[in-house]
Amino acid sequence: MDLYPSLELKPFPKFSRPEIYGAFSVDSNLHYQHGMEHLKYLNIPKKVDFDLNNGDDSYVEKPDVDNKINHLLKFMTEHDDVLRSNQFNFVCFRGLLRLIMCTPYEYREPWIILATKFKGTIYLCAQETQQKKEEKLRRTDRDIRFMRYGHKFENYVFSSHPQGEAPGSNKQVVEAEEFCTMFNTKIGGMSVLYGAEIDGVISKDIVTTLPELKKVPLVEVKVKRRETNERQLQNFYKFKARNFWCQSFLVGIDKVFVGLRNDNGIVNEVTSYTLKELSDQAKEKNYWHGTVCMNFLNDFLRKVMLDMKDIDDPYTVFKYQWDVTKCDYVSCQKICDKSFCFLSNEFIQFMNNLC
Repeated sequence: MDLYPSLELKPFPKFSRPEIYGAFSVDSNLHYQHGMEHLKYLNIPKKVDFDLNNGDDSYVEKPDVDNKINHLLKFMTEHDDVLRSNQFNFVCFRGLLRLIMCTPYEYREPWIILATKFKGTIYLCAQETQQKKEEKLRRTDRDIRFMRYGHKFENYVFSSHPQGEAPGSNKQVVEAEEFCTMFNTKIGGMSVLYGAEIDGVISKDIVTTLPELKKVPLVEVKVKRRETNERQLQNFYKFKARNFWCQSFLVGIDKVFVGLRNDNGIVNEVTSYTLKELSDQAKEKNYWHGTVCMNFLNDFLRKVMLDMKDIDDPYTVFKYQWDVTKCDYVSCQKICDKSFCFLSNEFIQFMNNLC
């Protein structure tokens, strides 16, 4: 059965508040690191005067390497209790879930999601579309400068120690370095384990253990242009606010801190939006509804489970595709080709030995 995105305002699906399951870090070479090496602490200076144009000379972009979901698989092999219990229906990254949630309102950016079922668990992996590859090739110096603003802003408001000062433009920005938290939740009764890059936490004390991490508020920060007219404000609530809401809702963050920049890349104010504020403003204008986003995510996951009901083979992949310029439903293609397998050989071997 084809899946059509619906804007119908149905009741909000059952959704349990996400719980932290574990954490890991990623180094500058995209290597998995056990522990909280790159955890940061929110530390907004009293005087906000940030120039986001500084630091380009030392800026290190993330290597253009497709790691698929290897970091998640590495986490799981380190925590084989996850695998032995087989308690999760799905494993994926938060970004993939956000992508699905936004689909009912997405008319510009297509997506491709690969799914495979192995030992009872369905693994989901986003695949780069041709459109995204072409967009990368067309990027101008101005596009790259704007893309770097978010990482540079983080340098101004996060420190590596609770009592430390944020490094500002003095510290080199290394895009690849990340702190990733693993979450588990249930969506419509389906259990999901997913990894999400977390910007930082709010804490007066250093956090070194999982129990400590579970007690402190997680933080999401963004930077955006300060709106100067009604049309710009409408665009914010119609598009960016939706992404802010979906991204934060999935990890239980209730407030987003936002740096407001001018056209010259200068930030003179940091404000905040609660998820309720973002949602209320969008609903008032009928731009988007969180219940529509969550219901489509629920519908998509249910479809995948149904499609793969009688299949359990890492070398059988289902390709789901959304491109509104070609059709108005999510297409599905079953692929029996080992070259499409996105689970690492090491993980498959580990699982076979384990079970």
